[in-house]
Amino acid sequence: MSFPGKHILQRGKHQLFLAYKPYRFRVAGLTEPLVRASHKLLPPALTPEDWAGSHVLHDEAVPTLPTSPIPRKLYLFWTGGNPLTPNRQRALDSIRRHNPTIDVTLVTADTLDDFLIPGVPLHPAYESLSFIHRADYLTAYAMHFHGGGTADLKQATSSWAPVFERMDASTDAWLAGYRVPVRLMTPNMPDPRQEKVMRRFSEQRLGQTAYIARPGTPLTAEWWRALNVHLDRRYDELLANPGNERGDNSAYPLHLNEILAQIIDPLEIKHRMHLLYDERLMMNHNDYI
Repeated sequence: MSFPGKHILQRGKHQLFLAYKPYRFRVAGLTEPLVRASHKLLPPALTPEDWAGSHVLHDEAVPTLPTSPIPRKLYLFWTGGNPLTPNRQRALDSIRRHNPTIDVTLVTADTLDDFLIPGVPLHPAYESLSFIHRADYLTAYAMHFHGGGTADLKQATSSWAPVFERMDASTDAWLAGYRVPVRLMTPNMPDPRQEKVMRRFSEQRLGQTAYIARPGTPLTAEWWRALNVHLDRRYDELLANPGNERGDNSAYPLHLNEILAQIIDPLEIKHRMHLLYDERLMMNHNDYI
């Protein structure tokens, strides 16, 4: 149904949204404590129907879980042939300076073979991924097969050594990270139902720039399996339209969050009883490119 002035109202609504958009995360940050306090009184509900048709499995057998100490290694990834930018080099120096007792390893295209485990090859689509998505892929590889930590090449804010110690002391903790700061920081799930779940459980999800993982857990196994199944589905498109450095070439078929946040965040909610939260893993997100 139309009425006089409807078009004007629609334009006004759009203009209000554009004016609000730059401030929405700031507004969400102000209201987030109230939302999280309400969730403590009335915890959000979750049912298998929330994941219908997704990669989140249910009723699978739980194997014997590893409890050995987590390797004191921190993997960083620079996956193209381009040199580190000055900001990225400063970030690498910062991470090493904050973590003198941890083996900080920069995995590059030249050292990738040393990182890989015999018998566990890369997916055939790997070379068609953008440099950013290659790092996302290697993050899952490291967390499942190696264990230890991974981080984006951003400046560190604290030592990670105490978090490794917390993980060793909490043998039921499978994955550590910092909490997502605000509910608007979602993976942009293609299914609107699942996007709502992401917001509902925002305080129980981890940020994607830094993790410490116990290798070989059900969480990392599902992560690794879902990632490779997804790349199987997208293989032909990727082969025809490979990504550039940032994956922003027009024909590149993958969304920025498609092979990390859209896969791991739902699994974090499923396995939320096995997450460890520590804000010391938060990286500095300013001036990193």
